Amino acid sequence: ALKLSAVGKGSPLAAPSAVLVHRAMSIEGSGQARVVASTGGKTVLVWVIYGLLMLHALCYQLQVPLEPYLVDHLIGKGSGATTTYGLLQSFYQVVQLLGAVAFGGFLDRYGCRAGLVVSHIAAALHFLLLANTSSVTVLFLSKIPGILSHPFLASQTALSKITAEGPERVTAFGRLVTAYTVGGIIGPYAGGSLGASGDFFLSAKIAVAGSLICMGICMALPVNLERGEVHADAPLVDRLSNAEAGAATPAAEPVLPSWKERVGTICSVCGPLVFMRFIMFTVSGITKTSDTVVMKNELALSQDQLGLVMSISFAFAAINSGVILGPLTRCLGGRALPVVRKCLPLVAATYFVQAALRSETLGILSKLDPLRQTYIFVGVTTIGMVFRFAISTTITAETTRMVPKEIRGSLLGMEHSMYSASRIVSPSLGIAMLEGLGSSSLYVGVAIVPLVTLVFWLMFAGRYLEPQEGAAASEPKLAASMQMKEKAVS
Repeated sequence: ALKLSAVGKGSPLAAPSAVLVHRAMSIEGSGQARVVASTGGKTVLVWVIYGLLMLHALCYQLQVPLEPYLVDHLIGKGSGATTTYGLLQSFYQVVQLLGAVAFGGFLDRYGCRAGLVVSHIAAALHFLLLANTSSVTVLFLSKIPGILSHPFLASQTALSKITAEGPERVTAFGRLVTAYTVGGIIGPYAGGSLGASGDFFLSAKIAVAGSLICMGICMALPVNLERGEVHADAPLVDRLSNAEAGAATPAAEPVLPSWKERVGTICSVCGPLVFMRFIMFTVSGITKTSDTVVMKNELALSQDQLGLVMSISFAFAAINSGVILGPLTRCLGGRALPVVRKCLPLVAATYFVQAALRSETLGILSKLDPLRQTYIFVGVTTIGMVFRFAISTTITAETTRMVPKEIRGSLLGMEHSMYSASRIVSPSLGIAMLEGLGSSSLYVGVAIVPLVTLVFWLMFAGRYLEPQEGAAASEPKLAASMQMKEKAVS
């Protein structure tokens, strides 16, 4: 509820007190319930978004540990199967790339509820085709609905629009990742257990039902779930203006700029940060695919063992995003500039350690059995993941702060398309490096990339991030917002 005591003598609202007090008293009496309802409704809505993404992650991760074995089942074991698995991952990222940028604009234009509904329908179709796969061709075709399946993008965009800047949004983003990882904890282990019996399609049938449940829940959400009428955490002047506008005539909807204008604004405001994420996505994509193959071939894990390892990794990722991330980023400096500068060499160090451990020449782990080698392998990989996630989250927090609310869907769509673009080449590149050079040389190669990136970060990132202190931080956002408002008025 609005509190008149907040308007003190030092406040700029104190001068025109007669008009403002009358308006505030009217809202205090008649609009209080609506303000409180909006706040409580937002909290429930945020948790519903978490739950939907968790269920989607469970459905999707049921398939992940089975795909390399499904490829073996369809074409037989051997290097051809490994190459096909890498191509399958790259093809899926091509599909995601084609859809991510356009889907971000779809979210800005039609709203996040429509985006969530479409995403889960597409996911259900993907799992339905997968459940009826009889050849490698059908397996590739099952990835095509992924062009419209972006539940994480839709959820992240919704949270960026309904949460306040600063700690609330950072916490919301962290919990969103935790929600996904909770689903990821159960999914790989359950999928591996189902696939161990030889049935590679039962998990896909279960995923179809889960996606349809998500779609039904999304249909019950508010049509404009990211547009509250009056938010209790909004500035007092905005609340008074919104309430008065609601009582009189509806405010004009901002006109969405063209795709070219949105991309130009995003690139001018935070282009280097988005490109930075592309580099880290590429490194992560190379190692993610190769890590799976190393555990399958060199460490000789079975389907259920690989699923268990993935579930444990997801469990730690949930703990990392919910418990470790906040204190770690504060310890490293809080803002993107110092956090990224300190995390990049640490990421490189974990890859160098992995290279030494997998080296046959050094033979550090040669006397250990595969199970203990797996523990060490996963442990080093997890440490690197902690620092990579710190880089990713701080950059996203910066970019969503730097661009206007009206085009955050386009921004996050661009970031997700960068992710997909990196994964088009990185899985096949990782497999080629693994087969041609061996696992040790592969990790040496990827360790060099963060170090080179660090040089460019030190040279150029400060030009974009250092001026973002104080009033200068709002200039790009204000200019873009004013441009939209001018179009709306005209």
